[in-house]
Amino acid sequence: MATDPRTAVEDVTLDVGNERWQGRSVLTEGAGWQWVRLAHVGVQRYLVLMKIAPNADERDAVRALEWWLQSPGREDGDVIEVS
Repeated sequence: MATDPRTAVEDVTLDVGNERWQGRSVLTEGAGWQWVRLAHVGVQRYLVLMKIAPNADERDAVRALEWWLQSPGREDGDVIEVS
C-alpha cells in the first residue's frame, strides 16, 4: 500500500508552564488547510485536532496549542483552529 506523500507522522514535545507534553502528530494537508491530530498520553490523555490556516506558521500553531493546554475547559476531542 502506498503512503500518501501529503501525510507525515512525527513525535512532538511541548513545554507548557511546569509540564512537558509529548505526543505524536499526524499531519495531513487538504484544500490549503493543514490538519494535525495530536495525541497526548500521560497522567491525562487527550486527542485533539488542529485546523491550521494556510497563512499560519509554526509559531501560531504552538501558541494555539499552549493556550489550549493551559485552558481549564480543555476536553478530549477538541478542535483547535489556528489562523
